Amino acid sequence: MYLDQSVIIFHMGSFSNLKKLIEGTKSFVLICHESPDGDAVGSILAMAAMLRQKNKEVRMICADPVPEVFRFLGEHDQIVSTNGLHSLTVSQEETIIILDCGDLRRTKVEQMILDCKKNGNFVINIDHHPKNDLWRLADVNYVDDQASSTAEIVYRIVTGLGCDIDADVATYILCGIYTDTGGFQHSNTSEDVMKIVSKLLCCGARLKKISENISHEKSVSKLKIWGVAMDRLSINDEFGIAYSVLSKEDRLLSGASEDDLSGLINLLNTVPGTRATLLIYESENGTIMGSLRTERDDVDLSKLASLLGGGGHKKAAGFTIEGELSKVNNIWEIV
Repeated sequence: MYLDQSVIIFHMGSFSNLKKLIEGTKSFVLICHESPDGDAVGSILAMAAMLRQKNKEVRMICADPVPEVFRFLGEHDQIVSTNGLHSLTVSQEETIIILDCGDLRRTKVEQMILDCKKNGNFVINIDHHPKNDLWRLADVNYVDDQASSTAEIVYRIVTGLGCDIDADVATYILCGIYTDTGGFQHSNTSEDVMKIVSKLLCCGARLKKISENISHEKSVSKLKIWGVAMDRLSINDEFGIAYSVLSKEDRLLSGASEDDLSGLINLLNTVPGTRATLLIYESENGTIMGSLRTERDDVDLSKLASLLGGGGHKKAAGFTIEGELSKVNNIWEIV
Protein backbone atom coordinates (compact mmCIF):
# COMPACT_ATOMS: atom_id res chain seq x y z
CA MET A 1 0.00 0.00 0.00
CA TYR A 2 1.06 3.58 -0.58
CA LEU A 3 -0.49 4.91 2.59
CA ASP A 4 0.24 4.31 6.24
CA GLN A 5 -2.88 2.70 7.70
CA SER A 6 -2.08 4.09 11.16
CA VAL A 7 -3.00 7.60 9.96
CA ILE A 8 -6.03 6.70 7.87
CA ILE A 9 -8.80 7.59 10.30
CA PHE A 10 -11.43 9.23 8.14
CA HIS A 11 -14.66 10.98 8.90
CA MET A 12 -17.80 9.80 7.14
CA GLY A 13 -18.53 11.52 3.87
CA SER A 14 -15.19 13.29 3.43
CA PHE A 15 -14.50 13.40 -0.31
CA SER A 16 -10.92 14.54 0.18
CA ASN A 17 -10.19 11.42 2.23
CA LEU A 18 -11.84 9.19 -0.36
CA LYS A 19 -9.84 10.86 -3.13
CA LYS A 20 -6.60 10.46 -1.19
CA LEU A 21 -7.11 6.73 -0.72
CA ILE A 22 -8.17 6.13 -4.32
CA GLU A 23 -5.24 8.05 -5.75
CA GLY A 24 -2.80 6.34 -3.38
CA THR A 25 -3.85 2.80 -4.30
CA LYS A 26 -3.00 0.86 -7.45
CA SER A 27 -5.34 -2.15 -7.29
CA PHE A 28 -8.98 -2.53 -6.24
CA VAL A 29 -11.52 -5.27 -5.61
CA LEU A 30 -15.10 -4.04 -6.07
CA ILE A 31 -17.92 -5.92 -4.35
CA CYS A 32 -21.70 -5.43 -4.51
CA HIS A 33 -24.54 -7.22 -2.74
CA GLU A 34 -26.04 -10.63 -3.50
CA SER A 35 -28.99 -10.78 -5.94
CA PRO A 36 -27.76 -7.55 -7.53
CA ASP A 37 -30.28 -5.00 -8.74
CA GLY A 38 -29.77 -2.28 -11.31
CA ASP A 39 -28.25 0.09 -8.78
CA ALA A 40 -25.66 -2.46 -7.66
CA VAL A 41 -24.75 -3.50 -11.21
CA GLY A 42 -24.70 0.04 -12.58
CA SER A 43 -22.67 1.37 -9.65
CA ILE A 44 -20.00 -1.32 -9.73
CA LEU A 45 -19.57 -1.00 -13.51
CA ALA A 46 -19.34 2.80 -13.38
CA MET A 47 -16.89 2.73 -10.48
CA ALA A 48 -14.70 0.19 -12.28
CA ALA A 49 -14.66 2.27 -15.46
CA MET A 50 -13.67 5.36 -13.48
CA LEU A 51 -10.81 3.57 -11.74
CA ARG A 52 -9.50 2.11 -15.01
CA GLN A 53 -9.57 5.59 -16.48
CA LYS A 54 -7.09 6.45 -13.73
CA ASN A 55 -4.94 3.47 -14.75
CA LYS A 56 -5.93 1.37 -11.74
CA GLU A 57 -6.20 -2.42 -11.72
CA VAL A 58 -9.77 -3.49 -10.99
CA ARG A 59 -11.62 -6.72 -10.25
CA MET A 60 -15.41 -6.90 -9.77
CA ILE A 61 -17.11 -9.66 -7.77
CA CYS A 62 -20.65 -10.46 -6.68
CA ALA A 63 -22.15 -13.44 -4.88
CA ASP A 64 -24.66 -14.05 -7.68
CA PRO A 65 -24.50 -13.73 -11.47
CA VAL A 66 -25.79 -10.53 -13.05
CA PRO A 67 -29.54 -11.01 -13.72
CA GLU A 68 -30.57 -11.35 -17.35
CA VAL A 69 -32.49 -8.07 -17.25
CA PHE A 70 -29.25 -6.10 -16.72
CA ARG A 71 -27.06 -7.96 -19.20
CA PHE A 72 -27.63 -5.29 -21.83
CA LEU A 73 -25.02 -3.26 -19.93
CA GLY A 74 -21.55 -3.49 -21.43
CA GLU A 75 -18.83 -5.29 -19.43
CA HIS A 76 -21.43 -7.00 -17.20
CA ASP A 77 -19.61 -10.26 -17.95
CA GLN A 78 -16.54 -8.95 -16.14
CA ILE A 79 -18.41 -9.16 -12.82
CA VAL A 80 -17.27 -12.53 -11.45
CA SER A 81 -19.80 -14.51 -9.43
CA THR A 82 -18.38 -15.97 -6.20
CA ASN A 83 -21.18 -18.54 -6.16
CA GLY A 84 -19.46 -21.91 -6.39
CA LEU A 85 -15.91 -20.57 -6.06
CA HIS A 86 -13.91 -22.60 -3.57
CA SER A 87 -11.52 -19.79 -2.79
CA LEU A 88 -11.08 -16.11 -3.50
CA THR A 89 -7.77 -14.48 -2.78
CA VAL A 90 -7.14 -10.78 -2.25
CA SER A 91 -3.59 -9.46 -2.19
CA GLN A 92 -2.52 -7.04 0.52
CA GLU A 93 -2.00 -4.36 -2.14
CA GLU A 94 -5.68 -4.37 -3.13
CA THR A 95 -8.18 -1.95 -1.58
CA ILE A 96 -11.72 -3.30 -1.21
CA ILE A 97 -14.63 -1.10 -2.27
CA ILE A 98 -18.09 -2.28 -1.21
CA LEU A 99 -20.97 -0.68 -3.12
CA ASP A 100 -24.71 -0.49 -2.40
CA CYS A 101 -24.59 -3.00 0.44
CA GLY A 102 -27.01 -2.65 3.37
CA ASP A 103 -24.86 -4.82 5.60
CA LEU A 104 -21.75 -7.00 5.48
CA ARG A 105 -23.72 -10.26 5.25
CA ARG A 106 -25.13 -9.34 1.86
CA THR A 107 -21.70 -9.54 0.26
CA LYS A 108 -21.67 -13.30 1.02
CA VAL A 109 -17.89 -12.98 1.37
CA GLU A 110 -17.97 -11.39 4.81
CA GLN A 111 -15.28 -13.62 6.28
CA MET A 112 -12.94 -12.86 3.42
CA ILE A 113 -13.47 -9.13 3.97
CA LEU A 114 -12.89 -9.46 7.72
CA ASP A 115 -9.69 -11.43 7.10
CA CYS A 116 -8.49 -8.83 4.61
CA LYS A 117 -9.16 -6.08 7.12
CA LYS A 118 -7.05 -7.92 9.72
CA ASN A 119 -4.28 -8.32 7.14
CA GLY A 120 -4.11 -4.56 6.57
CA ASN A 121 -6.26 -4.07 3.47
CA PHE A 122 -8.19 -0.82 3.27
CA VAL A 123 -11.99 -0.96 2.97
CA ILE A 124 -14.15 1.74 1.38
CA ASN A 125 -17.93 1.74 1.85
CA ILE A 126 -19.94 3.62 -0.82
CA ASP A 127 -23.64 3.44 -0.16
CA HIS A 128 -27.01 5.12 0.31
CA HIS A 129 -28.40 2.76 2.97
CA PRO A 130 -28.77 3.83 6.62
CA LYS A 131 -25.95 3.16 9.08
CA ASN A 132 -25.00 -0.52 9.36
CA ASP A 133 -22.13 -2.81 10.39
CA LEU A 134 -20.01 -1.78 7.40
CA TRP A 135 -19.61 1.67 8.91
CA ARG A 136 -17.55 0.27 11.78
CA LEU A 137 -15.44 -1.85 9.45
CA ALA A 138 -14.64 0.62 6.67
CA ASP A 139 -11.69 3.01 6.67
CA VAL A 140 -13.75 5.36 4.53
CA ASN A 141 -17.53 5.67 4.61
CA TYR A 142 -18.69 7.77 1.66
CA VAL A 143 -22.39 7.44 2.38
CA ASP A 144 -25.50 9.57 1.86
CA ASP A 145 -28.73 7.96 3.00
CA GLN A 146 -30.68 10.81 1.40
CA ALA A 147 -29.37 9.96 -2.07
CA SER A 148 -31.75 8.26 -4.49
CA SER A 149 -29.25 5.51 -5.19
CA THR A 150 -25.63 4.47 -4.85
CA ALA A 151 -25.29 5.29 -8.55
CA GLU A 152 -26.06 8.93 -7.73
CA ILE A 153 -23.18 8.92 -5.24
CA VAL A 154 -20.88 7.26 -7.79
CA TYR A 155 -21.76 10.07 -10.20
CA ARG A 156 -20.54 12.59 -7.62
CA ILE A 157 -17.30 10.62 -7.20
CA VAL A 158 -16.68 10.31 -10.94
CA THR A 159 -17.24 14.03 -11.54
CA GLY A 160 -15.40 15.01 -8.36
CA LEU A 161 -12.30 13.15 -9.53
CA GLY A 162 -12.48 14.89 -12.90
CA CYS A 163 -13.09 11.72 -14.91
CA ASP A 164 -14.74 11.70 -18.32
CA ILE A 165 -18.22 10.22 -18.60
CA ASP A 166 -18.74 8.47 -21.92
CA ALA A 167 -21.99 6.94 -23.16
CA ASP A 168 -21.32 3.58 -21.46
CA VAL A 169 -20.52 5.05 -18.02
CA ALA A 170 -23.49 7.43 -18.32
CA THR A 171 -25.72 4.44 -19.08
CA TYR A 172 -24.37 2.49 -16.08
CA ILE A 173 -25.10 5.37 -13.71
CA LEU A 174 -28.48 6.12 -15.24
CA CYS A 175 -29.46 2.44 -14.94
CA GLY A 176 -28.78 2.59 -11.20
CA ILE A 177 -30.78 5.78 -10.73
CA TYR A 178 -33.61 4.55 -12.96
CA THR A 179 -33.92 1.29 -11.02
CA ASP A 180 -33.91 2.78 -7.53
CA THR A 181 -36.35 5.56 -8.41
CA GLY A 182 -38.77 3.11 -10.01
CA GLY A 183 -38.33 4.70 -13.41
CA PHE A 184 -38.46 8.20 -11.85
CA GLN A 185 -41.82 7.46 -10.21
CA HIS A 186 -40.78 7.09 -6.55
CA SER A 187 -40.69 10.01 -4.14
CA ASN A 188 -36.87 9.90 -4.10
CA THR A 189 -36.90 11.41 -7.61
CA SER A 190 -35.71 14.84 -6.53
CA GLU A 191 -34.82 17.97 -8.48
CA ASP A 192 -31.13 17.12 -8.02
CA VAL A 193 -31.72 13.62 -9.41
CA MET A 194 -33.31 15.00 -12.56
CA LYS A 195 -30.45 17.48 -13.02
CA ILE A 196 -28.01 14.53 -12.89
CA VAL A 197 -30.19 12.57 -15.32
CA SER A 198 -30.14 15.51 -17.71
CA LYS A 199 -26.35 15.65 -17.60
CA LEU A 200 -26.10 11.89 -18.15
CA LEU A 201 -28.34 12.14 -21.20
CA CYS A 202 -26.08 14.87 -22.54
CA CYS A 203 -23.19 12.39 -22.13
CA GLY A 204 -25.02 9.83 -24.25
CA ALA A 205 -26.82 7.71 -21.63
CA ARG A 206 -29.16 5.28 -23.38
CA LEU A 207 -32.45 5.84 -21.52
CA LYS A 208 -34.52 4.09 -24.18
CA LYS A 209 -32.39 0.94 -23.92
CA ILE A 210 -32.67 1.02 -20.12
CA SER A 211 -36.45 1.44 -20.09
CA GLU A 212 -36.95 -1.21 -22.77
CA ASN A 213 -34.95 -3.83 -20.88
CA ILE A 214 -36.12 -3.03 -17.36
CA SER A 215 -39.70 -1.78 -17.71
CA HIS A 216 -41.16 -2.82 -21.04
CA GLU A 217 -39.78 -6.13 -22.30
CA LYS A 218 -41.27 -9.08 -20.40
CA SER A 219 -41.03 -12.75 -21.31
CA VAL A 220 -44.04 -15.08 -21.28
CA SER A 221 -42.74 -16.82 -18.14
CA LYS A 222 -42.34 -13.46 -16.41
CA LEU A 223 -45.88 -12.41 -17.28
CA LYS A 224 -47.18 -15.77 -16.03
CA ILE A 225 -45.50 -15.50 -12.61
CA TRP A 226 -46.58 -11.88 -12.26
CA GLY A 227 -50.11 -13.03 -13.05
CA VAL A 228 -49.97 -15.57 -10.21
CA ALA A 229 -48.79 -12.89 -7.80
CA MET A 230 -51.53 -10.48 -8.83
CA ASP A 231 -54.17 -13.21 -8.60
CA ARG A 232 -53.07 -13.87 -4.99
CA LEU A 233 -52.88 -10.20 -4.04
CA SER A 234 -54.72 -9.57 -0.77
CA ILE A 235 -55.11 -6.65 1.62
CA ASN A 236 -54.80 -6.77 5.39
CA ASP A 237 -57.33 -4.12 6.41
CA GLU A 238 -56.05 -3.91 9.99
CA PHE A 239 -52.57 -2.80 8.95
CA GLY A 240 -53.35 -1.49 5.48
CA ILE A 241 -50.81 -3.80 3.83
CA ALA A 242 -51.23 -5.31 0.38
CA TYR A 243 -49.41 -8.63 0.12
CA SER A 244 -48.82 -11.58 -2.16
CA VAL A 245 -47.01 -14.91 -1.93
CA LEU A 246 -45.11 -17.00 -4.48
CA SER A 247 -43.83 -20.51 -3.87
CA LYS A 248 -40.99 -22.31 -5.60
CA GLU A 249 -43.60 -24.49 -7.28
CA ASP A 250 -45.25 -21.40 -8.77
CA ARG A 251 -41.99 -20.49 -10.48
CA LEU A 252 -41.45 -24.03 -11.74
CA LEU A 253 -44.95 -24.24 -13.22
CA SER A 254 -44.61 -20.89 -14.97
CA GLY A 255 -41.05 -21.56 -16.10
CA ALA A 256 -39.91 -18.34 -14.40
CA SER A 257 -36.58 -17.66 -12.76
CA GLU A 258 -35.99 -15.62 -9.63
CA ASP A 259 -34.77 -12.81 -11.90
CA ASP A 260 -38.28 -12.62 -13.38
CA LEU A 261 -39.55 -11.26 -10.06
CA SER A 262 -37.54 -8.07 -10.52
CA GLY A 263 -39.90 -5.08 -10.61
CA LEU A 264 -42.95 -7.04 -9.43
CA ILE A 265 -43.03 -5.39 -6.00
CA ASN A 266 -43.29 -1.95 -7.63
CA LEU A 267 -46.35 -3.04 -9.61
CA LEU A 268 -48.02 -4.50 -6.51
CA ASN A 269 -47.29 -1.25 -4.67
CA THR A 270 -49.71 0.64 -6.93
CA VAL A 271 -52.80 -0.52 -5.00
CA PRO A 272 -54.57 2.67 -3.83
CA GLY A 273 -55.43 3.26 -0.18
CA THR A 274 -52.76 0.93 1.27
CA ARG A 275 -49.93 1.87 3.62
CA ALA A 276 -47.37 -0.62 2.29
CA THR A 277 -46.88 -3.69 0.10
CA LEU A 278 -45.22 -7.00 0.93
CA LEU A 279 -44.10 -9.70 -1.50
CA ILE A 280 -42.94 -13.02 -0.04
CA TYR A 281 -41.38 -15.68 -2.23
CA GLU A 282 -39.31 -18.83 -1.96
CA SER A 283 -35.78 -18.38 -3.17
CA GLU A 284 -33.86 -20.96 -5.16
CA ASN A 285 -31.39 -21.39 -2.27
CA GLY A 286 -33.98 -22.62 0.23
CA THR A 287 -34.80 -19.35 1.98
CA ILE A 288 -37.83 -17.09 2.13
CA MET A 289 -37.34 -13.60 0.71
CA GLY A 290 -39.47 -10.64 1.71
CA SER A 291 -39.64 -7.36 -0.20
CA LEU A 292 -41.38 -4.27 1.22
CA ARG A 293 -42.39 -1.02 -0.49
CA THR A 294 -44.35 2.11 0.40
CA GLU A 295 -44.76 5.64 -0.92
CA ARG A 296 -45.94 7.09 2.40
CA ASP A 297 -43.78 9.40 4.48
CA ASP A 298 -45.29 8.22 7.78
CA VAL A 299 -44.25 4.56 7.31
CA ASP A 300 -40.75 3.26 8.11
CA LEU A 301 -40.33 -0.17 6.52
CA SER A 302 -36.70 -0.45 7.62
CA LYS A 303 -37.88 -0.92 11.21
CA LEU A 304 -40.24 -3.72 10.23
CA ALA A 305 -37.56 -5.41 8.12
CA SER A 306 -35.02 -5.16 10.95
CA LEU A 307 -37.37 -7.09 13.25
CA LEU A 308 -37.11 -9.95 10.73
CA GLY A 309 -33.33 -9.76 10.43
CA GLY A 310 -33.32 -7.54 7.36
CA GLY A 311 -32.98 -3.85 6.65
CA GLY A 312 -33.11 -1.17 4.00
CA HIS A 313 -34.67 2.26 3.63
CA LYS A 314 -37.83 3.77 5.07
CA LYS A 315 -39.71 3.20 1.82
CA ALA A 316 -37.91 0.15 0.42
CA ALA A 317 -36.68 -2.71 2.59
CA GLY A 318 -36.34 -6.47 2.67
CA PHE A 319 -35.50 -9.52 4.73
CA THR A 320 -34.52 -13.19 4.46
CA ILE A 321 -35.87 -16.03 6.59
CA GLU A 322 -34.71 -19.64 6.67
CA GLY A 323 -37.59 -21.98 5.89
CA GLU A 324 -40.19 -23.04 3.35
CA LEU A 325 -43.67 -21.86 2.41
CA SER A 326 -46.62 -24.08 3.23
CA LYS A 327 -50.32 -23.56 2.58
CA VAL A 328 -52.70 -24.92 5.24
CA ASN A 329 -56.45 -24.26 5.04
CA ASN A 330 -55.84 -21.55 2.45
CA ILE A 331 -53.40 -19.77 4.79
CA TRP A 332 -49.76 -19.38 3.84
CA GLU A 333 -47.25 -20.18 6.56
CA ILE A 334 -43.45 -20.14 6.83
CA VAL A 335 -42.25 -23.51 8.15
